[in-house]
This record gives sequence, C-alpha cells and structure tokens, in this order.
Amino acid sequence: MKGLSIGIPALCGLALLVAAPADVAAWDVSGDFRTHFFAKNWRDTREGATTDAAEAGARFRLRLKQSIGENCGFQTRFAATALDEGNDWDFYIRAHRDSGTEVNPGTATLDEFFVRCASDDGASEWRIGRMQSNLDLPHMASRSFDRSQASSLNIGWTDAIAYRRNFANGWYGEALAQYNGRDGNGQTFRGPISFDDSDARVGFFGILGSDAEVGPIFMRALSLTVYPDALAPAGVGSAQRDDYILGAFKLGAAWDIGSGDRSLMAVGEIAHAFNTPLKSTLGLPGNGDTNGWGWQLGVDLENVFPKHTMGINYGQSDGGMLLSNDFRQNNELFEYRWQFQATSALRFEFRARWRRELEQRSDAVQLQRDRDIRLRATYRF
Repeated sequence: MKGLSIGIPALCGLALLVAAPADVAAWDVSGDFRTHFFAKNWRDTREGATTDAAEAGARFRLRLKQSIGENCGFQTRFAATALDEGNDWDFYIRAHRDSGTEVNPGTATLDEFFVRCASDDGASEWRIGRMQSNLDLPHMASRSFDRSQASSLNIGWTDAIAYRRNFANGWYGEALAQYNGRDGNGQTFRGPISFDDSDARVGFFGILGSDAEVGPIFMRALSLTVYPDALAPAGVGSAQRDDYILGAFKLGAAWDIGSGDRSLMAVGEIAHAFNTPLKSTLGLPGNGDTNGWGWQLGVDLENVFPKHTMGINYGQSDGGMLLSNDFRQNNELFEYRWQFQATSALRFEFRARWRRELEQRSDAVQLQRDRDIRLRATYRF
C-alpha cells in the first residue's frame, strides 16, 4: 500500500472538491492551512556537542459538518502534514500514531469522524467516534499538561465516547471513555507509558469547569486522566504495570487596560501525576520514584499595537509528567511569541523557545539544552 500512499490523500481531497454542487452546499465546509516557512533548531547534547538544523513544513486540514435531524450531526476532518524533506508518505486510519509524540511527516489521515447528538434543551451532549479532546489554556501559546493534541504541524485525535452536561451558572462536566490500542493512541504519551496490557484498552478523562466570567476570571477547569495499567515504572521491558493517573487545575483571567481593545491575559496551570516511574528508569540520579509535578504561567498583551499580540510562557515538568504534548518530561521551558492578525482569516507568528533539562542524567556530561525559532503563517477558511 505504500506505493498508493501519495495518491490516496490527493484522491480524498479531489473527491471532496468535485462532489456534486447540491451535496457540497448541504455541508458546512471549513479548514486551515499552516506553514513553517522558517524553522531553526539548536541543541547542546548530553554528550557535550552542539548541533543545529533547519526545516520548513506545512499542514492542511479540511473539515466537513452535516446536520442529522434537529439534534444530531456528523463531523469529519481530513488532515495531512509534510516537511521539506524526510517525508514518509502514507495514508492510514488506525488507533495509534507513528510514535508516542507525533505522526511521521508525510502522513495523512482522518483526525475527526464522529456523530454528535444533543438533548432538546441543549443541556446534554453525546459524541461517539474520532474527535478532538483538547483542554488548552486559552492564550497564544495554548499549552496543556494533559490534553493538547495538534500543536505546531502535528496531527492528533481521540477515539472515544464522550458525554457533556451543562449546569447552572456556566459550569459544565464532561466524561470521556477513550480507546487505547496495543501500540498506543492518537495523543501524546512519553516513556515509560505502554498499552500492551489488555486492561489498558480503555482510558478515562473527565473535566469539571466553567467559562463564565467572575470578575477578571473567565476560565477554570479541574481535569483528571486515568490510564489503567499503562505505567511501566521499571521500564516497558518489565512486566510490572501500574495505573497512570494525572490531575490538573487550569485558570485564566483577563483585564482591559488603557483605551481601545488592548487587554492583558494571564493563565496558569498546576498538574500532578499520582504514580510515577522510578528514577533509574529515566536514568536520573538517586533512588525511588521520580517527581510528578508540572506547572506553567503565561501572559499575553493583546493589541499591544492594532492587530499585534505579544506573549510569554514559562513552565516546568518533572520526570513523572508523561502526557503533555507541550512540555517534555524533566524539562523547563520559556517561550516568547509575537502574533500579527493580518486579516480575520490570516495570521503570522514569530516564536522563540528555550528548553533545558531540570535534572542531569546519570550518564550525561551536561544538561541537554534546546533553542529554536519559528516563523509561521496560518490561514483559516
């Protein structure tokens, strides 16, 4: 099938574009195109060397939505990503990504394919199928310690049954039962997480939150992830498996400042993993379990000039934090962003990021350090 891999995504897109006009008109069509037209990375390795690399890449996503009766609907999305070199051209629909943290460049798939139904009063909603289940902090960097599936040019998904209930005063609760294949799922997980145990097939994610404004606070959410028998504390080569349980609390606030549309947004998150791998499994010095805390703070100044927003983000992630798409385990991160919203559909971004390991590995000469810069454009339609 590899020989057909390049043609299949093209055929899927062509079929959507040349569909009968009456059929196209019945669908709600949207999507986005994103490109890194410049990206540069530098690394100080654990062995004491310094490396650098440059790349360019793009991601295209096309979403189709269709109502089914008064209270139900169907939604699907085609997604493809590629770099300027090193692509592994392939189209697939399966439970797991190519690795625990990303799909290979050159990949195309469906990252949404689900049915949604709501009650007559809109208080309850069910979804079943392949969906997005992000719970990002709502600022420019949009980071998370538990649910952030498709940052940068990457592609991610959740195969699940989800139920949401809206309560009074802007509060809501959401529960999700997620399928995990033997080789993984469509979300980020880092070693030593493994789903080879049969009891790890179903994971759970729950949220209790509110987006109602209370003074400057506009977002608060408490979330819990449970992956039964998915943690290999002594390494995936060991038969021992524990439940991996991670809780997080997120908060967002905003204030109008000066005149016009200028505002200041501040967000924060604290997360904790209740079971963590052994330090020896991660190659860290000392005995016992590694730490399991993560935290981040972010600040955005919106409309610092008309259509321009500036933001910073800083966070730390202990060795036991294994689910974040944004924060590597045993790392600290600082990021600066500048965004120009050229039109309602087109925006440009500059990002500079610095990362460093928190603890030096037992066999390392020094801490690993990474720096990168990105110039990115995103067009939504």
